[in-house]
Parts: sequence; C-alpha cells; structure tokens
Amino acid sequence: MAVPVLIFLVCFAVGTVATARWLPVLAPGKIGGLAFFVVTGMLAAALSLVGVRIYAIINQLNHIEGHVEQSEIIAVGIRDILWQAGTIFGLACVIYLLAPSPEDADEDQTA
Repeated sequence: MAVPVLIFLVCFAVGTVATARWLPVLAPGKIGGLAFFVVTGMLAAALSLVGVRIYAIINQLNHIEGHVEQSEIIAVGIRDILWQAGTIFGLACVIYLLAPSPEDADEDQTA
C-alpha cells in the first residue's frame, strides 16, 4: 500500500517542479497566479495518475491469473491512463488557454 502512495507523491513533486519551470508565464495578478497554480496542480496530478497506473499495470503483469493475456492487460491499462490522466490534462490545457496572457495584461494597463 505504501508503494503507490510513494509513487504518487514522487510523480506529483516532479510534475509540479517541471510544470512550474517550463510552463510559459501567465499574466501577473490574482487571476493569472490562480490559473498558474491550478494548471500546475492539475498537470502534476495527471502525471501522478500516469505513474500509479503504470505501477498497477506492472503489478497485474506479475500476478496474471486465468486466461488473461499480457497484451490485454497493457491495452486496458493504456486506455485507463488516457481516460483518467487525459481528462485532467485536457482540463488543465483549457484553463491555461483561457487564462490571461502577459500581452493581455499589457493591453489592459495601456487602455
């Protein structure tokens, strides 16, 4: 039980650092800061779900029972990764695209 939690926390930390470092800057202020915080958290959560799901796939492959084939376990695992993490990733992208950019903040100040 401790291994999935540890994987989730490590992936979340790596996702947070990577997103905060490489995500393009949003507009300064309350809305831009909140959007940056939410997008960073959501992308880190998506990466964490990918890590935990990969662990689950490997765990299932090590304990195959019955007439289940390895390719079926991997296919279902990939489908689950795309469904779970893809949804969160897509919502993070929508929030990022709707957040104000630095150019928008410059136009508001000059107007």
